[in-house]
Amino acid sequence: MINEALMETMAVHAVGNRMNDEKLVLSKSPINIDDEMLALLSSYFISPFKSGQYYNLQHQSGFEYNEVFKAAAAVFDNCENLHEVSVQLAERLYDITDSVKIRGGEFYAVYFSECFIDGEEVDAIGLFKSENRETFLKVYPASGNFILEKEEGISLHKIDKGCMIFNTDRERGFLVAIADGIKSSDEKYWNEDFLNLKPFENEYAKTQQMMRTCRDFVEEKLPEDFKIDKADRIDLLNKSMDYFKSHEVFDKPEFEREVFQQPEIIDSFREYNETADIPMDLTFEIEPQAVKKQAKIFKSILKLDKNFHIYIHGDRSMIERGEENGKKFYKIFFDSET
Repeated sequence: MINEALMETMAVHAVGNRMNDEKLVLSKSPINIDDEMLALLSSYFISPFKSGQYYNLQHQSGFEYNEVFKAAAAVFDNCENLHEVSVQLAERLYDITDSVKIRGGEFYAVYFSECFIDGEEVDAIGLFKSENRETFLKVYPASGNFILEKEEGISLHKIDKGCMIFNTDRERGFLVAIADGIKSSDEKYWNEDFLNLKPFENEYAKTQQMMRTCRDFVEEKLPEDFKIDKADRIDLLNKSMDYFKSHEVFDKPEFEREVFQQPEIIDSFREYNETADIPMDLTFEIEPQAVKKQAKIFKSILKLDKNFHIYIHGDRSMIERGEENGKKFYKIFFDSET
């Protein structure tokens, strides 16, 4: 999480969608900002970074071949390179646009000093893109009456795409944070094609990876190896989530015993883990923010045709599955209703 940062320099360019014959318009110099605007923009750029999830820049031939890495290194070596580097990045962003669905917008490159991230002070480079416009109403008095006009502009409540590159861990591709709320449909364009990121190996990343592995095993691998109905799979997902919420430290053997219990299921889980290079004796501190975010992928909904949805949150013994006269059914037991 980014606690605070001081904006030093900013360059702005207009990056259209070349697939839609929109133009790339490059500025000639950094933009001048007064103190009031500086405060507004600082909050606008910094506020979307809340998750605590980090990445490194990468490239299959070495991160020194990553264009964004080279640009960041040049700026950290000399902050006066910001505008020149921002032109190169705007050109790259324009060139990699390969879909008519990607919106054009303003591209910002910002240099920050005194950036405090998780208590450490470092310099940082922010790369941002604003694409969506909102309609604003202007009301002002004139000749004893009021005039209403509408204007379109950029909302200061939400950035569409953004990242912060911190001047630390250069030997691993710098430490990078991604703005919250980037649409999944835009992740390839921004996270992969432009930035080329890989997860940073911290407790957040380990928690996220393990939870996704558990979900994928229960949803994909388990039905292949065993005859197990949907309600039982949901029960295992609920037990997995309960483990991550109730423990401070993940211990893989302990997790297997508490959640999967049956030796044959544990063996199947370990075999599945081998394909993801997950150590059998893996342990790490569970990151609560990662658990909260990943909770969305643990679905506890039992969908029955198009007629019913059953939400299973607890005791699996309170629901029974059966079949009668060629029709399947579920019997649900409860003590009270609200």
